[in-house]
Amino acid sequence: MRTARRTFLLKGGAAIGAFAIPAISHAVNKSRLTISYGAPRFAKMLADLGQKFVGKHPETEVQFIASGDNWDLLLQDTFRGALVGDLPDGTWQSLTYAQILAKRGISQPIDTFSGGAEKLAMTGLSRPLIDATMVNGRSYSLPFGTTIPVAYYNMDVLKRAGLLVAELPKTWEEIIKISKNVTYLGGSLNGGYIEYTSTNAWIFQNILATLGGRMMNPAQTDIAFNGPEGLQTLEILAKFGQANKFDMTLEQARQAFNSGITGVHIGTASSINSVAKAASAHFELQVGQLPVPNSSGWLVGAGHGFFILAKDPERQKRVWDFISFAATADGQAILAKHTGYLPTNMIVLNEPQFLQQYLTANPYHRSIVDRLSITGDQFSFPTDNAVKITDMMAENMRKVLTQQSEPKRALAEMADQSRKLL
Repeated sequence: MRTARRTFLLKGGAAIGAFAIPAISHAVNKSRLTISYGAPRFAKMLADLGQKFVGKHPETEVQFIASGDNWDLLLQDTFRGALVGDLPDGTWQSLTYAQILAKRGISQPIDTFSGGAEKLAMTGLSRPLIDATMVNGRSYSLPFGTTIPVAYYNMDVLKRAGLLVAELPKTWEEIIKISKNVTYLGGSLNGGYIEYTSTNAWIFQNILATLGGRMMNPAQTDIAFNGPEGLQTLEILAKFGQANKFDMTLEQARQAFNSGITGVHIGTASSINSVAKAASAHFELQVGQLPVPNSSGWLVGAGHGFFILAKDPERQKRVWDFISFAATADGQAILAKHTGYLPTNMIVLNEPQFLQQYLTANPYHRSIVDRLSITGDQFSFPTDNAVKITDMMAENMRKVLTQQSEPKRALAEMADQSRKLL
């Protein structure tokens, strides 16, 4: 069923829709841009971003179109729009879709405006995220923000479970031990939950990467996750699963933690603001880093950015004006103000004034922002069956976490099915 589109418009006079915008001086010969997005909870952030942009470009109106309620639904809506010739001028999507949007001829390269990857890197944008947008040597998106996996801790519960030291757990062994201790307290308390259903097998990718493993070989001709690192990943999940009393949906698990009945919740940093708001009335919250056991390990971010879909050169230029504004200090500050996403502009992030403002707005990021130096972007299988593969992997992770399958058996199943679907 096609998702209903919701729009709001930012222009010289006002915003039509969910958010009222103060009047901005009127300009003639206005050009209206349409930008689609798939995260309705960030509509206020987009309204703020659009307002600041229109203030600098009063000749332009920006209309934001909510298409779907997550990245996957937005991508499908974009495919449908391309088939019927009903695409917006630009779109805010996951960077992992850069390959498929470019290869299907839906998104347009930005090199004419950006000057290429090297010049983009000189502006301070994260090079791993720039590389994630490249297809056949050309860039197809301008990164806007990213997120990394973090561990949320209910300190009230953990102290009851025996956490006596001030330092947060640093290893999987410590995380699993304290989570089990919470479960031993009994009652309605749940030791821990890990967001194994995250899009694109993101949690599996992250634990694998922290152990030094990879999803596929460099030539992308075969899987590579079925080695020792893949087995260790599932063994970690199996042990962590022993601290779970219940198998919950993602939303149920988030609500459980926010209400104060879960000790440890491992998920995305992009939820920090909402979790902090919920926890403020219930318990002391701390946010910690995901362990990186291997000295050569890294984190897998979930970057997002703006893509140009318009084919008319003049409209492309106007979209570029908007998306390049998003990468400036002003745009990155708006992202930091409204969301838990981390900035992608490393030069801006290291400016003392911006960093101070950023950490004031996002105090829980103080313990994780240094992880950006070892953060790349998520991997996407080079096949139209990518979603089927990652859904299958999520189901096998569920079986491991709930003790319904042993890690070796689950890994063999994941490898066999992945090869068939590839």
